[in-house]
Amino acid sequence: MTSESIVYFVDDDPAARESLLQLAKSVGLRAYAYSSGEEFLDQLQPAEPGCVVLDIRLPGISGLEVHRRINQANLPLIVIFLSAHADVPTTVQAMKLGAHELFQKPCNTTRLIEAIRQAMEKNDSTYARQIKRREADQLLSELSAEETKVLELMFLGRTNQEIADYLQLSLRTVQFRRSSIFRKTNVNSKARLFDMLFDAGWSPKTKIAAAQEVGRQDS
Repeated sequence: MTSESIVYFVDDDPAARESLLQLAKSVGLRAYAYSSGEEFLDQLQPAEPGCVVLDIRLPGISGLEVHRRINQANLPLIVIFLSAHADVPTTVQAMKLGAHELFQKPCNTTRLIEAIRQAMEKNDSTYARQIKRREADQLLSELSAEETKVLELMFLGRTNQEIADYLQLSLRTVQFRRSSIFRKTNVNSKARLFDMLFDAGWSPKTKIAAAQEVGRQDS
């Protein structure tokens, strides 16, 4: 869990909000509280990862609707629900929306804090991967179409000479494009380049990959 992670409490009961805030702060969590879903969404900083502890029944939009809007906006938040009225259909809706957990009020505070920490750790890991993917995508967008073809064949394990033969290029041209790939992606080895590609979830997208796969099957 990073120091930037935040827990947000959304509950229309002032006493419950204050109790939850004090609980979070007593264990060193950075926490904020809101009285409604609208207030929370209006004041939320979209780029900040964290955990939201939502009462299902709120004035105005419900906790379930807040979760839907979090999902629609692709915000880096994991949701935990609190409710005194969690029937089976409501619980099913919450789980379908991707809730990390649902607690009945009053809940065990030790279990709640444990669930918040788990949600934050999970979210931090996901958020870190997303940042790596965005950074890698930005670097890869700098490559020309010709360099991308060379990269795809490198990724598929082809040697410089095999790449040159497949693309009908000179070996010198392939080496030049390979050097350009390393320079533009700011890495100095194939291992580090491939680590970046794996972290970004990158894979060859052109017909080269399909052609190479067919070639392997025929051999």
